[in-house]
Amino acid sequence: MSCQETVAVIHEYLDGELDQVRTLAIEQHLRNCPACARACRERQSLGKALADRSLYFNAPRALEPRVRRAISRAAKSEARREYWHWRWKWRWPNVLAPLAAAALVMLVALPLATRHATEDRLADEILTAHVRSLMVEHKVDVVSSDQHTVKPWFDGKLDFAPPVLNLAAQGFPLVGGRLDYLAERPVAALVYQHHQHFINLFVWPAVGSSSAAEKTTIRRGYNLIGWTASGMTFWAVSDLNRTELGEFTRLIQF
Repeated sequence: MSCQETVAVIHEYLDGELDQVRTLAIEQHLRNCPACARACRERQSLGKALADRSLYFNAPRALEPRVRRAISRAAKSEARREYWHWRWKWRWPNVLAPLAAAALVMLVALPLATRHATEDRLADEILTAHVRSLMVEHKVDVVSSDQHTVKPWFDGKLDFAPPVLNLAAQGFPLVGGRLDYLAERPVAALVYQHHQHFINLFVWPAVGSSSAAEKTTIRRGYNLIGWTASGMTFWAVSDLNRTELGEFTRLIQF
């Protein structure tokens, strides 16, 4: 199997959902391909990190009775509405108007809530990848401050060419690059340094519009800034303060 075929089904492999023939083919490939084997181990590490119970919380005991009371009130309210519906059925326009309004609210609010949930999951993945690279001392696969060395290193390892800049003159020297896995696909991770702080810049092809407004968020004390430009999605993450990380992203976007 090729690297792309292996990465495409790595989730199913780790979950034990593949047949024996494909499982053996993937295991053979992993024994011969260090990059894919590392991606597999990192995906396993990510799964273990996300299973950490400290990321979740138990609902308070008072929540269950509150939910039950709310359901009971809703059921009684629904029964009253049914009664008046059949008694005053000629007043259908008065009944349909609030239902139409509620449906309109759902059509607007549900996609927005879904998008926010997706963005939250992506931010958590990005932070996990950043912290993992620092914990296991695996910041880079190719060590170089020369953009003309780092950029060609990705050839054949990714299905796109990430833009690579060396910002040493501006105080953000390039350290190197590595392969990572985010948003269910392989991505480029470019590593920069500012004083004693490291910055992971993740890059992969954008889906949809060619440009999007900058998004900023904070996760467990780390700052994250994301944007889309020139057909690529960018996410920068670091323990740098927001002002300094913003300065870095402006240099990248320029």
